[in-house]
Amino acid sequence: MSCRFGSSYVVKAGDTLFMIAQKKIGNGNRWREIKKTDGTSYTDADALNLHIGQEICIPNVVSLAAADPTTMPYDEIQAENAEHNGTVIDASNNRVYPNLANEAIERRAVTLNAVGEYVEFTVPRSANSIVVRYAIPDSADGVGLTSPIGLYINGAKQPDLIFTSKYGWIYGTYPFNNNPGDIRAHHFYDEVNWLTPQMSAGDKVRLQVESNSTVPWHTIDLINFEQVAPASAMPAEYLSLTTDFGADPSGVEDSTTAFQNALNASSSQSRGLWIPPGEYKVSTWLQVRDNVTLKGAGIWYSKIHFTAQTGNNAGLMGPWNTGTSAQNVHFSDFAIWGEVTQRVDNDQLNGIGGAYSNSTFTNLWIEHTKCGMWLDGPFDHLTISNVRIRNQNADGINFHKQVTNSTVTQSFFRNTGDDAIAMWNDQGGGFNTFSFNRVEMPVLANAIAIYGGESNVVTDNYVADQQAEGGGIHIGNRFPGTRPISGTTVIARNVIVRAGSQDYYNGWNFGTGALWFYALDADMNGNISVEDNQIIDSNYEAIHFIGSSVTNVTFNRNQISGAGTYAMEIRSAGAVTISNTIATGLGHGGILNCRTDFAIADGGGNGSWITQTPVCPDPYPTPIYE
Repeated sequence: MSCRFGSSYVVKAGDTLFMIAQKKIGNGNRWREIKKTDGTSYTDADALNLHIGQEICIPNVVSLAAADPTTMPYDEIQAENAEHNGTVIDASNNRVYPNLANEAIERRAVTLNAVGEYVEFTVPRSANSIVVRYAIPDSADGVGLTSPIGLYINGAKQPDLIFTSKYGWIYGTYPFNNNPGDIRAHHFYDEVNWLTPQMSAGDKVRLQVESNSTVPWHTIDLINFEQVAPASAMPAEYLSLTTDFGADPSGVEDSTTAFQNALNASSSQSRGLWIPPGEYKVSTWLQVRDNVTLKGAGIWYSKIHFTAQTGNNAGLMGPWNTGTSAQNVHFSDFAIWGEVTQRVDNDQLNGIGGAYSNSTFTNLWIEHTKCGMWLDGPFDHLTISNVRIRNQNADGINFHKQVTNSTVTQSFFRNTGDDAIAMWNDQGGGFNTFSFNRVEMPVLANAIAIYGGESNVVTDNYVADQQAEGGGIHIGNRFPGTRPISGTTVIARNVIVRAGSQDYYNGWNFGTGALWFYALDADMNGNISVEDNQIIDSNYEAIHFIGSSVTNVTFNRNQISGAGTYAMEIRSAGAVTISNTIATGLGHGGILNCRTDFAIADGGGNGSWITQTPVCPDPYPTPIYE
């Protein structure tokens, strides 16, 4: 092998540089870092002319692929890595929240300021759909603006995409408002999706500002390309929402009564209910009880559109605060869209709510509700898989109150307004699992949070670009009614990237860690095992202890690769045992420790960071990023 730099790779049938970078580096958008054997870079033309047996050179970088266990059903390409004539906005070295670049995935995006400016993406493999993440300005009254942007495929004009700021741009302090005169504008981005003509690898997709634009700028963050399967057919013996109950698939007439009658029949007859392709307008809760199976033609085809913006008027709702749960409920293969533009914590405007036991939710897509799913127990054995929850005003999924033996797995979260996935063990709960999920850009709180509870598990997740008042993964004894951490909590094989933040709510003058433990309402003394995680490019410290006392935490075989401040920050009493945990690329050193009552047991194999003399600087240092 003849690579001058990096490691050698031999091109196989079906390979593209994007796919090789996704597999070997963990991010297809980094394909330009792959080199020829002479050390020169590949051009776009080169990328389209790979041949089987060709040797290429993979850079020696931290490989997210080796640790990132999630498998996306779509390809995600960042605008700054595409061809463009716009302006790159970049917060990779200045992560002070909030700003437009900080809320872009990977902290970079492309702004188009004039007619004729464009971003042009190369399709990495066969696809027939796109999702574009973007931002445009808000209106002076906070209601939002809309603007078309030109769409071209291989130079052929397609229908314009319509961008809107109706669902973005939040202001003020928690729980926020839509008043542009208030402080701290944030939550800038939204998304638009479209089923395209069939596209092949190498095709060009261009977004271009044209003369009909109605806003001064458009910021493009990324595009997703996906090969969407055809709409499914109705299974035998199912009831039909349209044929049997008269619901309107055009989205014009209100279908609330028809839909509720259909759900009641599905429950009483224990028959599946089919949602044909179309959009169904619903104006209030849809009550769900035992033995309901609700299935659509696919998340791109069957959509429930909840139109309410206030009150308890949106969502598929199981029993709520009754002490009971719906049994044997199964939701699959449809989308839920809401119209929520402002967070009101007492309003139940969630995609799915209530309590469900011995039930499954799979292959769902939820946008523009308050929470994707806010699920109030008690309930047991609920499995949620392969759901997409994006652009929420609050949580993605929250298991709240006496939830046991339940799972969220292989699901995708982006741009949530609070914790993307949380277990709030109010009055108890435990033995739950969050695994193999991908979380991007929670703009408030954490990507994944465990608030109390017994023997919960967080494994094999990828979380990135958390923004404010939280971190990537959080373990806390906090919030009213929470039973303290007990049993053995497992945090293993996760990848945490560009996480940790400033906390305006508490007024802390220091950063919150990418992985953090907070003993606020009670000492934290349950066993916590932290193994085989990668914590990469942390915004502040990688690991953080804060509160009264945190004990019985064991770290083993973790890797810290880059932190703006320290490997570990200690602001509590307690004790931790650390073994085989390597830390490199630290902005200010190994350990910040402002306590004298926290014991660190060095189990060996950690390198030099753990033996450095701890510091407690005042003022807190400005992060340094490599």
